[in-house]
Amino acid sequence: VYRVNWLRTKALCDRWNEEVILVKHEMQWSVNFFTYKAKQWLSLMDNATYTGLTGHACYAARQCHIYRQLAAHAAESF
Repeated sequence: VYRVNWLRTKALCDRWNEEVILVKHEMQWSVNFFTYKAKQWLSLMDNATYTGLTGHACYAARQCHIYRQLAAHAAESF
């Protein structure tokens, strides 16, 4: 009886350890995604600035700033 309980507990512990590893990777993926989106908006801002679309450039700059803040907050939180 004790062996069965020990095996169940060990299996549960192993599953939780695996979950911790997966969550850490998911957290890094979130930071990478926000950084990617910030670079994407920065590129769009540069294109809008080059073509003289001031409103589009301002919107893209704002979006870039938001995604940079999200990436920074996610990196600090994780």
